[in-house]
Amino acid sequence: ENLEVEAKNIIPDNRPPPGWPAHGEIHIKNLEIKYGPDSPLVLKGISIDIMAAEKIGIVGRTAKSFFRLIEATSGSIVIDDIDISTIGLKDLRSNITIIPQDPVLFNGTISDLELWNALRRVHLIENSNNTFENKKSEAILSISDQRNDKEPLILDSSVKENGSNFSQGQQQLIAMTRALVRHSKLIIMDEATASVDFKTDHLVQATIREEFKDHTVITIAHRLRTIVDYDRILVMDAGNVIEFDTPYLLMQKSDGLFRKMCEKSGEFAELMGIAKQKYENKRSYIVVPQKNLESRDILANRSKKTVKNNL
Repeated sequence: ENLEVEAKNIIPDNRPPPGWPAHGEIHIKNLEIKYGPDSPLVLKGISIDIMAAEKIGIVGRTAKSFFRLIEATSGSIVIDDIDISTIGLKDLRSNITIIPQDPVLFNGTISDLELWNALRRVHLIENSNNTFENKKSEAILSISDQRNDKEPLILDSSVKENGSNFSQGQQQLIAMTRALVRHSKLIIMDEATASVDFKTDHLVQATIREEFKDHTVITIAHRLRTIVDYDRILVMDAGNVIEFDTPYLLMQKSDGLFRKMCEKSGEFAELMGIAKQKYENKRSYIVVPQKNLESRDILANRSKKTVKNNL
């Protein structure tokens, strides 16, 4: 049996421009995905629009198709006016950032000033006024998961194969520095599982809100608390888009799937409070990214029509 050959890394006649994507605007149209020729569809005619700098939480099926780890059966994903199926895999994957649950770290050190400053911005090291020379003795904040404690990190610390000398939470925060250093405008994150400790999770969420304000962030969520103040929530079930709206409006639907998820969490009142505050703050002061001068209402209406069509 022949194995499917992955697409070319680079297509010389069709390369994205330098700095692509500059905004992180995404348009998905009639997207269908399946794992094999004889397998059932896992994504069924998905059509959604994501604005530049939006924070989108996904509950349900994952978003592997964004990275073309699985080629689409039909439909398209267009990022900043480029259909990603028309460019090479290297050009695609090197220009967006994926942060998986268990990031892969390779051997080396973090002895680099720009990287070290990025580590500070993701809250892995404490702020200080030390000079670069003194930073070599600056220790990482104490972060651990439920498995075990890890050794402190200093500027010349080595990174062992697969990041085995760091906790899962530390690995995700280190992966976030890559997005900062590379100035990635599109970040897709598979949220770490519930085994990550509360402190680490808080730092991850703080980084998203503080450092990625002008970036498009799509989070495949495992904890509702981490996405309930996002701009919108995409609710998937059996490969279909069931709901796509602001968390607060979704929680207003008495028979809505997202509301039921929140009720089952045992934190409904608290989640509702967070979602309501976000919704009211956004209504009183909305900053529209430069790329998206068109009305948000137009896109919202388009998304609602899309959900109905998917149903």
